Amino acid sequence: MLDDLSYDTWTAVLEQADVTLGASEAHGVLTGLACAGILDDASAIAALGAHENDAELIDALELARRHLADTLAEAELGLEPLLPNEELPAVQRSRALTEWCHGFVAGFYFHDRDKEAGDYPDVVGEALADIGDLAEASGTIGDSDLVEVVEYLRVAVQLIYEEVAN
Repeated sequence: MLDDLSYDTWTAVLEQADVTLGASEAHGVLTGLACAGILDDASAIAALGAHENDAELIDALELARRHLADTLAEAELGLEPLLPNEELPAVQRSRALTEWCHGFVAGFYFHDRDKEAGDYPDVVGEALADIGDLAEASGTIGDSDLVEVVEYLRVAVQLIYEEVAN
């Protein structure tokens, strides 16, 4: 059983399972699924494009989903998007953040692709639209702005979770 949710561990687990998503995007998918109230193995495996028979991936998914559920249920803005190490250049972390946002949107809408941000209460719709805009962003977010964007995501994701998943 895995006990490490680090970026490097996730990268290795995903590569071994032949999942084409990177660690940040996969974490975003799982977070989006959790915010949509979807916490089962089958949905997570399908959303990641993985094969069901990879035991290490199943263990990692279970650990990640348990961690996400606990973090979101605490409602203390403890969610941290999974990004590469802070010592890496801003361009890599910025790209990973964009991938995380893309994954979040894909995970959130995974089972109901016909819904749009406007189909939710205004505050949820605005947060989903903002995360969608970040997913489409091009260019590098500087280190100081990256901290602010991550903080915004923590609030937005918590708000979405509380309005939709509960």
